[in-house]
Amino acid sequence: MKKKIISLILTMVLALSLFPTAFAVESVTPAPPSWCPEEEYAVFPGSAAYEPENWDIITQTRDEVAWGAVNLGALPLRWKFTGIPTSYTVPTGEADDRGIKYARRVYDFGVLLEKALVEVRLLYTHDKYDGPYWTTLAYTLEDGGDEKLKDLTDQQRYAILLWTARGVLRYKGVGEELNKYLPYLMEFPQFSLEKLTDTVIFTEEEKAKWNGELGQSLKDYMEHITVWLDGNELPMDVSPEVKNERTMVPIRAVAEALGADVAWDQATQGITLTRAGTTVSMTLDNTTAMVNGTSVEMDVAPYATGGRTLIPARYVAEFFGQKVDWDGNRRQVLITEDKSMAEGSNLEEWAIQMGLIYGFQYYGVNYGLPDPAGSPIFFGMYGRTAEEVKTTREGLLRNWSIGSREKLLELVPRMTFHGHNDSFQTAAADANSLTEEEMAFLLTISSETDKYMWPYTQEIYEQWGEKGILAWDLSRMGAMVQWGYTAGYITYAEALELIGPAAQLACETFSDWREFHLNYLDGYNWWARNDVYTARNEYKEKLRKTYGDIPEGYEDWMALPRANYFYSGIFSRKGLLKDDLFQTGVIGLPED
Repeated sequence: MKKKIISLILTMVLALSLFPTAFAVESVTPAPPSWCPEEEYAVFPGSAAYEPENWDIITQTRDEVAWGAVNLGALPLRWKFTGIPTSYTVPTGEADDRGIKYARRVYDFGVLLEKALVEVRLLYTHDKYDGPYWTTLAYTLEDGGDEKLKDLTDQQRYAILLWTARGVLRYKGVGEELNKYLPYLMEFPQFSLEKLTDTVIFTEEEKAKWNGELGQSLKDYMEHITVWLDGNELPMDVSPEVKNERTMVPIRAVAEALGADVAWDQATQGITLTRAGTTVSMTLDNTTAMVNGTSVEMDVAPYATGGRTLIPARYVAEFFGQKVDWDGNRRQVLITEDKSMAEGSNLEEWAIQMGLIYGFQYYGVNYGLPDPAGSPIFFGMYGRTAEEVKTTREGLLRNWSIGSREKLLELVPRMTFHGHNDSFQTAAADANSLTEEEMAFLLTISSETDKYMWPYTQEIYEQWGEKGILAWDLSRMGAMVQWGYTAGYITYAEALELIGPAAQLACETFSDWREFHLNYLDGYNWWARNDVYTARNEYKEKLRKTYGDIPEGYEDWMALPRANYFYSGIFSRKGLLKDDLFQTGVIGLPED
C-alpha cells in the first residue's frame, strides 16, 4: 500500500511538472483585428507574435485601440507591447580571431505587422514618449523593394507593404516617403490608390484630401529619374528623361564620373568622349556615333536640352564597357562595371589586398577614408564621381608624375620589377661588401641620417635577404592600378592585367599577408629614411613606464612608424585580408 501511495504521488508530481510545458506550447489561431479585412492580413508561421503570452498582449492592446485613435501613453500594456522583439539573431557559424561568434539579424514580420496594425491607430504626436513618429515597420524597411522582403509570400508582402504605406501616410502624409512603396503595391492586382485610403483608420476629411493628392504625387515620382553609378547617385543639373521608350541621360555627367574627358565642338555640334584608350564621337540629332573610328548606329539620336547633351543610357555600356540596368519602381538607371570578362579570376582580390596594405599603412586611413588614399576596401579605392576622378588624377600627377594613360601603362610594369627594391639591393650590396672596420669608418664620415640608414639596410637584408623590400613596391602597384582605373586612364580589364605580374611575385615571395605587411613596413621606413633605432628606444621606454617592463610578445616591428595600423587598422578586422589567396595562387583573366 505504501508503495502504491508513493507511486501515485510521484505520478501526480510528474504530471504537474508538465503543466507549464503544456501551456507554453499551446497554439493560438492568428486573426486580423476588426479594422483589418481578411484580404489585407497575413500570417507568418513561427512568428513570436503567436506565442500565447505575446498574443494575449497583442489582442488586449488591439481592444484598447479598437474604438478609435488613442495615445500610446494611455495603453495599459504599453511597455509589454512595445517590448515584443521584432527581430532575433541567428549564428552564422563564423567567428573572429578573438573567438567572438558572428550572427545575422532576422526580422520577425509577424510581430512587425501586428505592431503596425496597432500603431496606425495611435494619435500622431511629436512627443516620443506619448506616441510614434512612425510605425516600427516603416523604420525597419528602406522602401518597397527592401531585400528583407524577398522571402515572403505574395500575400505576406502585400500585407506588409499595404500597412507600411498606410503608416507612412498616417504620420508623414503624401510625398516622397510614401512613393517609395506605392510602385511596388501597384504590382498587385488587388491594389489601387483608392484602396490605400479605404480604411476606417482615416477620417473622411483625410481620405478626401489624400485622394486628391496621391495621383499627381505618384505621377511626379514616376517621371523623376535618377542615375546611379556603383550604388551612388550622380548629381545632375539636367534630369534624365524618357524618349521613344528609351531612358536618356546627360552624357557629360555620366562620362566624367567614369573618368572620360569631354570636348564640345560648337561649329560641328559634335561631342567627343575619351576614356582609357576609347574615343567616341557623336553629333547632335545624328544616330551615327564613331567609336575608335568604327561607326555605331544608335536607335535614338543625341539631343540637347537645358544646355546638356542626352543619349540613351544603354550606350554608356556599349561605349565604355559598363553594364546598365533599369529599376522601374525606384526610377533609377543603374550603371556598374561589366566584370564578366574577369569571371573566375581572382586578380581583383589581389589588387584590393595589396592596395589595402598601402592604403591603410602609408596614409593611416581607417573606415573614415580621408583623402588622399580613398577607401582601400573596394576596387578603385574611390567612388566613381567627377570629383573623385579629379582627386585621383591630381594625386597621380603630384606623387607619381602620371598625367596620362601612356605614362601609367609604362610605369606599373617597370616599378613592379625595378622599383625601390632595386635601390635597396644596391645599397645592401654596398653595405655588405664592407668589413667591420670599413663600415665603422664610413659611419664616422656619414651624415646623421646615413649613420642609422647603413645599419638599417644591413638589418633588413639580414632578415629578408633577396626579398629586400619587394612588398613596398608591390603594394603600391596594387593601389596604382586602382587609381588609374578610377581616373579613367585604364579599363577594368587593363587594371587586372597590369596587376597580374605583381600578384604573381607576391604569391611566390611571401607566405601570407602578415609576412607581406612586415616586409612592406621595413620597405616604407627604409624609403622614408626613418630613424627606426630611436623609434624603438622611445617605444620601449614608453612600455616600461606603462607596464614596468617590456611586455612578453613584444617584437621590434611594433615600434616602427606606421606599425600602429598593423592590428588596429587591418588585422583586427576579420575578412579584410584573405590569406587563402596564397594557397589558391593567382588566377588570371580567362582566355578569349
